[in-house]
Amino acid sequence: MKHIRMENGEYTKNFRDSIQVVLEHHFPRSEDGIVEKQIKINMNFPVITQEEVKTVMDDMDKNKPPGPDGLTLGIIRELFFLDPAWFTELFNDCTRQGVFPDFWKIAKVLLIPKEGKDLSEVSAYRPICLLPTWGKVYDKIIAQRLLYELESKCKLHRNQFSFRKQRSTLTALDKFHNFIINAKAKKMITLALSLDISDAFNSVIWDDLINCLEEDGISVYLIDVIKDFLSNRRICDDINNTEFNYSKGVPQGSCLGPVLWLLIAPR
Repeated sequence: MKHIRMENGEYTKNFRDSIQVVLEHHFPRSEDGIVEKQIKINMNFPVITQEEVKTVMDDMDKNKPPGPDGLTLGIIRELFFLDPAWFTELFNDCTRQGVFPDFWKIAKVLLIPKEGKDLSEVSAYRPICLLPTWGKVYDKIIAQRLLYELESKCKLHRNQFSFRKQRSTLTALDKFHNFIINAKAKKMITLALSLDISDAFNSVIWDDLINCLEEDGISVYLIDVIKDFLSNRRICDDINNTEFNYSKGVPQGSCLGPVLWLLIAPR
């Protein structure tokens, strides 16, 4: 990694400082530090079943590298099959208390240089977040439940394609292609407008996300878990001795992240 140009126009003097500057750009630091948990019991929620947990794990990529804890999906599956009732009740207990354990929110980050970019710029690096697999299972359960509520309440725009079941960017391109063909058949001119939002994912305000959930009438138990999911998120780089909390942006590497982005993007 090259010396990185900082906001004041000066350049970093060593590799560790360069890593620090790039990470702080992609993961804006928390000024408040650790947020004290406010545990409250919520008994009014559909319980997570063993079949739901198994279905989620069956749908996950078995070849994904593990997070800081080193536990792969294969190990997590073995733990589940050893005692599925205990494993499932752990998730139900988290949901009951509105808790997403802090240990599951620690991200190990790999910075991948973007091809053709000036490597002295912080935006020239794409962060890849490796999260604890155990937490990603719970993360996906909550994400699927949130997506179900958003779709059933028609809170997602009908033309949103990415991150949704039976819809993708390929579906959107196919629809766009058919639109052009039909327009040409009618001898009409087709115009397309493309927007690239700079630093979109890492500039989202977490309070705005919660406000959107509340406005859309999402279940209280989901909002409580997501509030905790968004608190005390931590970046950890043991090699360069870098560790800090951040407090803005859609958590990258998570299943909930893209769903939360869909929630706020059209507003």
